[in-house]
Amino acid sequence: MARTAGRARAFPARALLLTAAVLVVLAGAACEKPDASDTTSPSALALIGTATGTAAYGASDAPPADVAPPAGWEFELGNARYSKLENGERSIQVVTQVKSRPGPELAFWLSGPEGTVLHWNGGSARAYDGVFCFQLRLENDREALSLAEGPYRFTMAFVDPATAEVVTARTVTVAGVAHASTKVAPGAGSDIGRELLGCPRSVI
Repeated sequence: MARTAGRARAFPARALLLTAAVLVVLAGAACEKPDASDTTSPSALALIGTATGTAAYGASDAPPADVAPPAGWEFELGNARYSKLENGERSIQVVTQVKSRPGPELAFWLSGPEGTVLHWNGGSARAYDGVFCFQLRLENDREALSLAEGPYRFTMAFVDPATAEVVTARTVTVAGVAHASTKVAPGAGSDIGRELLGCPRSVI
């Protein structure tokens, strides 16, 4: 009888140890940083209050020329380069330094040898002073913004929504090698280049 009682006490102890081990694993998974490709850019939310805008593919309008920032503003478009999201999908990563005042709308253009490939606009600037970093999705599981041999240029601007006057604008050449794709071109409602996604952990 004593041996049977000992076994009965051992089983609950083992069950408790197993439960504790499972909880440790789950807690570790919960503490892992989320995939940056599935999160919005925190600095976009801070700068313009949103990370989602309107994306037009093959737009007819050309990007504006560079315009120096006015008094009270600072704007440096540090770099734009081809990259990949953490899920392996291609992207463009953009890093800027911005000191802004409230009002103007954010807009940007990706343009190449055949003109504007992507035009994005959305969200009005807030008072902000810091790094503005984001990624643009260039493909998903079935669609892609196919980029033939470049060079491609990335233009970012802040535009007065009432007058369409460019408050400040900067253009840089996208670093790296553009990639063509055989996937379907993005259409209406596509998420390609529409949401400003978080930067890689190595950057943030």
